[in-house]
Amino acid sequence: MSFERAVSRALSCAIVALGLGLLLGLGSAEKASAGAHTWDVNEVFSNADGTIQFIELRENAGTANETGVGNQTLSSTTQSFNMGAGAVAAPTSNRHFLIATADFAALPGAPTPDVLIPPGSIPFFAASADTISYGTIDSWSFTSAPTNGIDSLDRTDGVGANSPTNYAGATGSVDASGAPAVPAGSIPMTVATVILVLAGWLALLRARRRSVLTP
Repeated sequence: MSFERAVSRALSCAIVALGLGLLLGLGSAEKASAGAHTWDVNEVFSNADGTIQFIELRENAGTANETGVGNQTLSSTTQSFNMGAGAVAAPTSNRHFLIATADFAALPGAPTPDVLIPPGSIPFFAASADTISYGTIDSWSFTSAPTNGIDSLDRTDGVGANSPTNYAGATGSVDASGAPAVPAGSIPMTVATVILVLAGWLALLRARRRSVLTP
């Protein structure tokens, strides 16, 4: 076999191998995407200080095998983390997936979150305006999410009573209204009041000491 024919055959084999590799790679990528790509951000909830928050995802295509939902990254404008929950059990059709803070999970009536938001990522989103992104698959930009601890913002229905639902189908409604928020400026006023009270007591003690020492 001539040198030219050997080189030509080697190049032909390399091209075939490269083509097969690309096809397999595309197939794998498509398969991986197919395991999570029909989930959307569905509902968000926050109390006034953002310590009690949840984000609910929903499988919106009626597809049974979108089991990779827990392996995606969840992001807001300022925070991001990999959920790392692993695959869920099929069927996934029209089910929900709940991501929330630990303070939410501790509330009476709260369904158990499928994923907890890491403590270093709390508050996870700004209720005033933010964008929640589920991997590169879906994102939802919103403004004026309620912070009264009762209502949530639903992507389809708008503002209404919160209705978090986890993958197991457990649902509920929580009350995170709690105590009213501390008014702006009240902390400095409180400190000033304490200082004035302490100064008054100190002046009184000094006056008593002088009265004792004076013959």
